[in-house]
Amino acid sequence: MSDFFDHVKEGLRKSPKALSSRYFYDAKGDALYQKIMNLEEYYLPRSEMQIIENQSVQMARDIALVHSRLQIVELGAGDGTKTKHLIKHFKPHFNSLEYVAMDISDNVLAINEKEIKSETEPIKYKGVAGDYFETYKTIPATQDGRLVMFLGANIGNYTGSDISELFTFVKSKLKDTDYFLVAFDLVKHPRKIMAAYDDSKGITKQFNLNLLERMNRELGANFNLGQFDHFPYYDPLTGVASSQIVSLKKQIVEFSQGFTVSFDHFEAIHTEISKKFFLSDIEEVAEESEMNIEQTYFDTDKGYTFVLFRPQKYGMD
Repeated sequence: MSDFFDHVKEGLRKSPKALSSRYFYDAKGDALYQKIMNLEEYYLPRSEMQIIENQSVQMARDIALVHSRLQIVELGAGDGTKTKHLIKHFKPHFNSLEYVAMDISDNVLAINEKEIKSETEPIKYKGVAGDYFETYKTIPATQDGRLVMFLGANIGNYTGSDISELFTFVKSKLKDTDYFLVAFDLVKHPRKIMAAYDDSKGITKQFNLNLLERMNRELGANFNLGQFDHFPYYDPLTGVASSQIVSLKKQIVEFSQGFTVSFDHFEAIHTEISKKFFLSDIEEVAEESEMNIEQTYFDTDKGYTFVLFRPQKYGMD
């Protein structure tokens, strides 16, 4: 709770106010996110699953050209409902397969372990709870090949130099024969993107406002949810979709620890970004982080892609 409260105090004192989307994911937030994943407007999981179902075998073959034994480390692993299919397709191509699931949510990791173990032949499994920026640092070296995965288009939560920093961070635990598999949501019609973040059932709104509920539950705040609204926005010039929580009146919110925060009429809290990429953006990320693009795997609409990166060998241009 201390880390959460410290983040809230810092974020709500900023101008403009901002809170991290990582705090969406408590038990209720996890459940709401699963509902979002099943929404008709939220196309991303279907696009990703199409690639997993149709191209996981090819991914495995490409990696097996270099490694006969493989450790898969997934950052922000989620509930495993998609990953179990990828692992199922990978397993016949390797003499040994280990899966390390990293996620900030204990609730989600419990589901992940159940999914992976019940739907695939026995493999080495390890769940690691916590912020992967901390837990990833602790993974020991392995003699096996390593594939780090960052799926769900979560790379879109980063922009600019933060993306290069993430790639450099991941590369710190990779040999030059290892791989980094990243899912990118590509630019497409702006209305399709807007609908994905402003669904007709209002589940995305509930998901965002649950952040206020969580502060009420865990930090003793007195947010009145009826006095706030969720506002998503997409800028086709930058490819950035963003989410805000907007105060519908001038008000003061109090926390049980004595912290108070004031809101002007229509003042917003920024909660999340989700960048959509041009292929040239991905090439630029690879160049800046000194990674090679080994393969790209697209869905049928060419609106979503898995990109397989590999660290450049030391001294190579």
